[in-house]
Amino acid sequence: MGNKERIPQLDIFRAIAIFAVLAIHATSRTLAETLDTSMFHPFLFINKFSQFAVPSFVFLSGFVLFYNYIDRPLSGKTLGKFYSRRMIYIIVPYVVFSFMYFALKMTFGHTWDMPLGDMTAKMWKYLWTGTAYTHLYYIIIIIQFYLLFPLLLWCLQKVRRLAAWAPVIGLALQWGFVLLNKYMTNHGYWQLSKGSLAITYFSYFLLGAAIAVYYGSLKRWLIPSREGWRSGKGGVWILLWLLWAAAGIIHVELWFNNYTKKTVINSLWYEGFSNLHALLSCVVLLQLSFLLYGAGRSLLTRMLISIGACSFGIYLLHPALLFIYRKLPFHGGSLAYTAAIAGGWLVALVGSWLVVALVFRYVKPAWVLFGSAPQKPKSKAMV
Repeated sequence: MGNKERIPQLDIFRAIAIFAVLAIHATSRTLAETLDTSMFHPFLFINKFSQFAVPSFVFLSGFVLFYNYIDRPLSGKTLGKFYSRRMIYIIVPYVVFSFMYFALKMTFGHTWDMPLGDMTAKMWKYLWTGTAYTHLYYIIIIIQFYLLFPLLLWCLQKVRRLAAWAPVIGLALQWGFVLLNKYMTNHGYWQLSKGSLAITYFSYFLLGAAIAVYYGSLKRWLIPSREGWRSGKGGVWILLWLLWAAAGIIHVELWFNNYTKKTVINSLWYEGFSNLHALLSCVVLLQLSFLLYGAGRSLLTRMLISIGACSFGIYLLHPALLFIYRKLPFHGGSLAYTAAIAGGWLVALVGSWLVVALVFRYVKPAWVLFGSAPQKPKSKAMV
């Protein structure tokens, strides 16, 4: 079966999600630096409310994969092409940037005198665990989903109606692991870094799969339109956005009380509201993407599409720019501090975006650094 119609709105989705990634990283130090000051709550809100970023990208991966492959035969040729593309456009840039960040840490840590054997062992561990720098764990998560994808695709192709239950199955698997890990860890049976395991993101990936499979019939519910408002769907959309905002605010306030009042509650409350907010964010971002795209080919829309198309490169590169930016001296009061944090977000975004866009434009083997090049608008293309 041929490629399905391209959904250009997904580039806007990627742009919004990468904004949230940068917001988390730009404010990562502020929580410790502003604790017990009036600036703490606003920065905490930005940091914690933006935690939907990685789940949203996982959701989008699930959506794109199943949207493109659900009606294709699961043959050796299809799988060969699938994995060769992921090797070229995902794993190669990941390895390149892992070495780059390893060299960055070695240089600023003054540890180049480390024995070669120890250096090699450390680099090897970094590659396998996605820990060469704090953001690279996401690639390890996505690789796990790529390995599981043929099995999940086979299941949904064999029993198509199973897709309707996919988000529930994802939640059950995810929360089964969360509960098992929490209570088994507490009893000393094992210790896992669950944040880098795909199973802790199953609900988002399988929600994306379900929406992709039923996208044709779900569009009228997912995409805000005048016709939808007239037919009474507007109330559902308003309720969705209110629940999304409420879940995010409650999640932030739980953390605020924990930081400022040392409130001790079961960690499952944090997990629960984080999961709820992230799941709702996936649908809200999808709606927002269609709304922004529907505003016409404005400068903002074109910028968002370009940023979204470059989002993988921005994700890989921005911590390096943020690292260098933070070496600059800043002085002044709370206003100057706030401006410095905002400046870090802006430098990370604009700097990375410009570098990635220029490399794709002028450097032929740009895929080695930043993966697949942004697609030019077409009527029919892969998402």
